[in-house]
Amino acid sequence: MITRRRTRLVRVRDLRGFRQTIQDLRAEFTAGPSGSPLLIVVPSQSCRRQLQKSWSTSADGTDASVVVTRDELYDRLYERLPDCPRRLTPIERDVLVQASARAAAADLESDVSLRPGLVAEMLRFYDLLRRQSQSVARFEELITEALGGDEIDRGARRMRDQTRFLAATFREYERRVGESGGCDEHGLREHLIADAAQSPIRHVIVTVGDWVADAEGLFVADFDMLARIPGLETLDIVATDHLLGSGFHERLHNWWPGLEEVEITTVQAGRPMLVAPPDSDDQPWWTFRDREEELVAVSRQLKAARRAGESVPLDRTAVVFKRPLPYLYLAGEVFASARIALQTFDALPLAAEPSAAALDLVLDAVASNFTRDAIISLLRSPHFRFAVDDRLPSRESIAALDRGLSKSRYLGEAERLEALATEWSHDEATPALDAAISLVRELRGLLEPAPASEQLGRLLTFWRAHLRQPDADNASSDRERRARAAVGDTIEALVAVHTSFDDPVWTADDMAAAIRRWIEEQTFEVASTGHGVHLIDATAARYLDVDDMTIVGVVEGEWPERTRRNIFYPSSILKALGWPSEKDRQSASDAHFLDLLASARRRVRLSTFTLEDDALVSRSLQLDEVPRAGLSSITSPASNDVRVFVDEALSIDPAVLSALDRDARTWAELRMSRSDASLPRFHGSIDARPERAWSVSALETYVGCPFRFFAQHVLTLEEEPDDEEIMDPRRQGQFVHEVFERFFASWQGSGFREITLANLDAARDLFTTIVDEALEQLPEAEAGLERTRLLGSPAAAGLGEAVIRMEAERPTPVVERLLEHPMNGAFEIATAAGPRTIRLRGKADRLDLLADGTFRVIDYKLGWPPDRRRALQLPIYSVCAEQRLRGHRGRDWKMAEAVYLAFKGPRRVVPLFQNDSDRQRVLADAQERLVTVVDAIERGEFPPTPDDVFRCERCSFATVCRKDYVGDV
Repeated sequence: MITRRRTRLVRVRDLRGFRQTIQDLRAEFTAGPSGSPLLIVVPSQSCRRQLQKSWSTSADGTDASVVVTRDELYDRLYERLPDCPRRLTPIERDVLVQASARAAAADLESDVSLRPGLVAEMLRFYDLLRRQSQSVARFEELITEALGGDEIDRGARRMRDQTRFLAATFREYERRVGESGGCDEHGLREHLIADAAQSPIRHVIVTVGDWVADAEGLFVADFDMLARIPGLETLDIVATDHLLGSGFHERLHNWWPGLEEVEITTVQAGRPMLVAPPDSDDQPWWTFRDREEELVAVSRQLKAARRAGESVPLDRTAVVFKRPLPYLYLAGEVFASARIALQTFDALPLAAEPSAAALDLVLDAVASNFTRDAIISLLRSPHFRFAVDDRLPSRESIAALDRGLSKSRYLGEAERLEALATEWSHDEATPALDAAISLVRELRGLLEPAPASEQLGRLLTFWRAHLRQPDADNASSDRERRARAAVGDTIEALVAVHTSFDDPVWTADDMAAAIRRWIEEQTFEVASTGHGVHLIDATAARYLDVDDMTIVGVVEGEWPERTRRNIFYPSSILKALGWPSEKDRQSASDAHFLDLLASARRRVRLSTFTLEDDALVSRSLQLDEVPRAGLSSITSPASNDVRVFVDEALSIDPAVLSALDRDARTWAELRMSRSDASLPRFHGSIDARPERAWSVSALETYVGCPFRFFAQHVLTLEEEPDDEEIMDPRRQGQFVHEVFERFFASWQGSGFREITLANLDAARDLFTTIVDEALEQLPEAEAGLERTRLLGSPAAAGLGEAVIRMEAERPTPVVERLLEHPMNGAFEIATAAGPRTIRLRGKADRLDLLADGTFRVIDYKLGWPPDRRRALQLPIYSVCAEQRLRGHRGRDWKMAEAVYLAFKGPRRVVPLFQNDSDRQRVLADAQERLVTVVDAIERGEFPPTPDDVFRCERCSFATVCRKDYVGDV
């Protein structure tokens, strides 16, 4: 029996007519005795929701129409086919392509690197070819012809080799699909055309353009299938004048010559007014700083309109974007703060869910070979539960483990972690260490290459064994459960597919790349309220009937969206395969933009912005198309003076506490009754501190930043440890000091006093021996760096040579060296107001007592020498040494020289002063600075006023610092 098919192009004027025509066609449909539904094809699930919201079911509660996306159209048709092969899942298809690509590469002896992203692009390219009704053989033939004959250049030759590889992969893939007993989308299309359904679909309405006009549109093969599928009686294609005029009309008639056309001429009442800012005749759009300011302006406009008595319900208002992120995140905060109800119908990336981030912690732990930071992050994660003997490690135990691993210089490796368990005594860190060892033992098998299914199975077991159940009382617990289930299901699907189809050997990096790619390709639907302002993407907005619409984010790269580039061939070659030109895509995008401008019933606003992620952006050139929409415009002032957000109830004088809810109002009243915020106690001042002996190095820290001194020496907070393959600067300093102390002690113990040019070689030999002995305690890589630092290289002399030569070149002999000499007790400090006695403690790196009754103070610096205008240690140690050395060896000693021995900088030997007058000034300034610092500490003054604001970038106490007033003083 031959079914007489009716295929119509239904032309409408605009989107309002578009929506009404779909309603009318739906109303005309009757299911018939077979119960076959009407299928209405839309671009996305969000479009379906918008379309269905305005519908009502029949009197008996049934609905004969089903709204479907392109993929769901194939699902519905597949359900009605008798004895059709099983459909392959996307993961199964991807695995088959991976296996096919490896086989093709082996056959062609190709050295192509088959990264997961490349395989995904190959499958996408194959699908586009087949959807363009191109066979693999025809693809290879067309590309070969486009590249020319034998006289081709090197680039074309590589492209021809690439074509052979792709064609071989695609043929192998088709063979493997056939052997699998399943079918993909392309095989299903052949079955749909060849086999009659038991209860065929009789009527389909297509409300989306082709893939040139819509990213989610239909393809040539889809239209061909709908034209030939048995049992389909009516096919209606609904499109606006603008879209048809962009080239879609011509393409339809090329596919269906003589296509029947129906024009709906119903005139819709009124067109929206374009709301423009004042004095913007030539630019009827609003320009803001960033996306958040766009949403803030929308909130202010809505509040101002409602206060002015406008009666447009929030449900009849829409904010339309092209790219969901970050609008979906920003709007939730901005509109909630403005107490404006919001409804969304978009899906967020699964990769952005906390559960996906938790999985990343596991993958990072394996990839890093279980470094300290990775292990501590896993133990602290609220998503996991690591119990040993039913005992969970406490936060204090994890913190103790963190400190212990840092002190032990643990840099990773499971064996090293287990070795530490035998070295450490049982203490507070033990529960956390036991948990760390347990989780590392479970995951260490992933470090060795193994079949993909085995690697994935081990990860899945760990994931499900240690997930912590979300709090049932938490409002977001259901969302968290669904996200966890989605992550687990993805890994489980990968296990099953690799077990059944292809099980290559994977490293941990291979596994991580595959899992992350599949998670990143998934979206996650979040429940939304059923009322309030619509936050909706531009495609779904075509199906939404509202009074007021604000189109946001109209910037270059989004309106229109950048075309996804084909990584295999340039557009000139793809044109031979049926790929559209950029001009066709641009025309279709402009058509959708013009339709959207006239979509609302009352008013429409346009906004763009100038900055994103601290980078300048440009407005979209589509804004130049606004005059083509033929809309009348009105101006509206900005609503910046409207008190909208909760914080503005307090930040704008006078405060309006009635705008806050009960709990917030109670807190606000309490805070407003508190002391004046300008009081010193809120700006780095505390109660007076008792007099005590401070170390000179700590006082020098105060000079650099008073708050850092407060955090480190008053609050005694610990700095966040860093994991480095080499020693940190503090440990390097200790190591270098120990080496020089041992060298000079050995030098003096060998009967030597001063170092002269005559015994210079002996000093060098002894120093080399001392260094080599000390380096034996260090790891090999670290020992090499420290040896170069101390002994030098052919490119530069080491610090040891600078120290030895400095003394050899001085004329006055050394009679005694005081190494790591303590400077503890009360010292007389000279100030402009008179002498002060201040208790200090410290340790001078080295004091050299000279034969003429003078002494030399030496301070070792691994980095650059400090600015002497801020330095304290060397000048204060010089003053204190004169006092401590009185009567030593029966005489008084006067300071002759104070120098820094610096490893960095243009000079190794840097004197503190140049002459006697300079000496007096430097020492006087340092003593005044010391007294000023001690007095400020005793008064309890610790403002965050670093001498260099760039210190804040490296400060370990930034999380507890009130940086809001840095630089005010």
